[in-house]
Amino acid sequence: MKQKFILALGLVAAAGFSVSAQAQDRCGMGNGKKATGEPIQIGAIVGKTGPEDFSSAARSAEAYFKCVNANGGINGRPVNYTVQDDTWNPEVAAQAASKLVKDTKVVGMVGSTSFVECGANNKLYEQEGVAVVAGVGVPRACFYGKNYAPFNQGPRQSTISAAMYIADTFKLKNITCIAPGIPGFGDWVCGGVESWGKANGVTVKQVIFDPGQLDGNAIVLQAQASKPDGIVLGMPRGMMLPILTAAEQQDMGKSIKWGLPTSAYHTEMPKAAGKYWDGKLYVHMELEPLDKDGADTKNWLAVMAKYGNKKDPIDSFSQAGYLSAQVATNAMLGIKGDIDRKAFLNAARGIKNVKTDMLCAPWYFGEGERHQPNHNGRVALLTGGGFKLQTANCFQAKDADLADVLAYEAKTGVAK
Repeated sequence: MKQKFILALGLVAAAGFSVSAQAQDRCGMGNGKKATGEPIQIGAIVGKTGPEDFSSAARSAEAYFKCVNANGGINGRPVNYTVQDDTWNPEVAAQAASKLVKDTKVVGMVGSTSFVECGANNKLYEQEGVAVVAGVGVPRACFYGKNYAPFNQGPRQSTISAAMYIADTFKLKNITCIAPGIPGFGDWVCGGVESWGKANGVTVKQVIFDPGQLDGNAIVLQAQASKPDGIVLGMPRGMMLPILTAAEQQDMGKSIKWGLPTSAYHTEMPKAAGKYWDGKLYVHMELEPLDKDGADTKNWLAVMAKYGNKKDPIDSFSQAGYLSAQVATNAMLGIKGDIDRKAFLNAARGIKNVKTDMLCAPWYFGEGERHQPNHNGRVALLTGGGFKLQTANCFQAKDADLADVLAYEAKTGVAK
C-alpha cells in the first residue's frame, strides 16, 4: 500500500501533525518540575559554518534536553548541552573536541554531525573513554569508531538504497553516481554503489567533483557522457540543487530516473527543487516518515514546536538528533551512582534493542569495534509539495561492507 503525506514547509504545527495531546511535549522523567541540581555536561560537534549547515541533529537534541530540564532533568540534575561548530575544518574539529573533553569535561557527546570530526577525533574519544551517541554520521570514519555510534544509516547506505530502488523498479542497467570529493566520503559512497552494481548486473560510473568548485553544468555534462538511465546524488541537500537546476535545463528528468539519499528528505526540498522535479525524484529515507502516527514521532514534533526554534529543520537528521538525546537521557537515568564519563560509556555500551516508531529496526550501541546499527529504510517520491511513500516495507541496503555488522548482531542479539 502506498501512503501519501504532504509536509508543510518549515512549520511543524502547520503540517497538520498532532502535537496538542496532553504530555506529548514531556521528556525524561516527565514530571513537569524544573531541574535545579548540579549540571551534567554533554557536548556535540557539528559542521554548521561551511558548504552547508549540518547542525539539524544537534538543534533537535538541544530542544530535547531543554524538555528534559523542564521535566526533572536527570534525577534532578539539568543537562548543560554545549555545541561546537567545526566549520568543516579538521583542525577546528580537533580543537573543539579537546575543549569539550579536557576543559568542559563532558560526560559524553550527543547529537554530533560533521564531515570532518569523526576522523579527527575518534582516537581522542577512545583514549579519554568518551561515548559518542551521535545524531548523524557522514564520512566513513563515523561508522568505524569504537566509541562512536550514529542513528542514521550513512550516505553510502542511503545512496546504495536509492540506486537499488530505481534500478529494481525501472529495470535500469546503467547508473551514474555523483558525489563530492571529500576525504572518506565521495569515493566511499559511490564506491559502494559501484560494488553493489557489479554484484547485481548494473553498470555504475562515478562522477566525483570538487565541492569547492561546484559547477552544476559541468557535472551534468560529465554524467551525460556515460548515457545513464539512472543517476544518484550522494551528497548533502544544498549541493544537489545546482546540479538539479542544470539537469532541468537539459530536461534530464524526462528520460533518466533520479535517486537521492535521505539528505533530500526535508520539508523544504519540494519547494527548493521546483515544479519540474515533481514526480521525478525518488528519495531514500534512513528513518521513518516525518508524520508517522507513533509516540516518538509525535513527541519529537511536540518538542520541536515547544522547545525548538521556528527555523530548525524538520528532516531525517532532526529525527536522528532527537533519538540520540532520548536514548542518552534514558541511559543516564539508568545509571546508579555518579554520572561520570566512565559510567556513561558503560551505560552506552549496554544500550541494545531500542525500539522506536522512528526507525525500521531496533537500534543499539553495543561493544563492537565499529557501529552501524541502522541499515533499513524506505523510499518516498517527491510530489505534490511533499513526499509519497513508495515502499510499504523497510528494506536493507545490499552492501558487502555490512557483513561484519550483521554477523555481530546475529552473535550478540543486540537488535532483536
